[in-house]
Amino acid sequence: MLIELLRNGSDYTVTEVCLMVVMMLIALTLSFGFHEFMHAKTADWLGDDTPRLLGRVTLNPLAHLDPTGTVLLLLVGFGWGKPVMYNPNNLRRFKSKRLMRVMVSLAGVTGNFILAFIAMIIIAVVMRVTGFGTVMPMVAAPYYVYAGISGEADVPFVAAIVCYIMYYIYSFSLSLLAFNLIPLPPLDGFHVLEELLSYKITTSQGFKNYVRYAPMILLGLVVLGNFSNFDILSTIMGIIELPAELLINLATGWIGLV
Repeated sequence: MLIELLRNGSDYTVTEVCLMVVMMLIALTLSFGFHEFMHAKTADWLGDDTPRLLGRVTLNPLAHLDPTGTVLLLLVGFGWGKPVMYNPNNLRRFKSKRLMRVMVSLAGVTGNFILAFIAMIIIAVVMRVTGFGTVMPMVAAPYYVYAGISGEADVPFVAAIVCYIMYYIYSFSLSLLAFNLIPLPPLDGFHVLEELLSYKITTSQGFKNYVRYAPMILLGLVVLGNFSNFDILSTIMGIIELPAELLINLATGWIGLV
């Protein structure tokens, strides 16, 4: 994130770095905000008005940002949004309480997938209109953006800005999707795993120990990835992201944008 940008700061002017930081903030805010909004909206749709009473059923991203989590994400690539509080006992649209809890847990990553897909479509459309339509959007976007901002190519400045923001929304959304699907508490993937396991397993001492120590394992993986060349977390996230990327590329190709 910002640390990597500053490390490579010699490649850019001060103006370019400031512009990139602003656009990065916009993309992060939208990616986090939509993730948490989907949790809140799904719980509300399933019958629990707790998120609505707390002001969380809104597309205003500022309602969903956690200051500490946002700063950490910007600095080291690890962070979080403000968790959506809901009461599982109020979920009543379907008979299965377990199904509805899983739906709430998966709503955030589903939102990130939708957002990444929309960002890809916008990039593809902009590049098609401005003459880059024969190149795969996510392959050409980094050059396209840099060329437009730096003035090294005849790329409309506004188009380059739009592509830059959409490129980061795509990247951040898929990263949030992958990170949250890791089955370690307190991530969404863990809550889904918890619902799928039997009561006997979730009440066992071994599972309780897992819940107790897993957050420390997660933190250790984050630290290891940021301060060494042994980045297990990024490898895991890359594997989880791959099916989502393939689906988005196939869907974008099916509607004729790539």
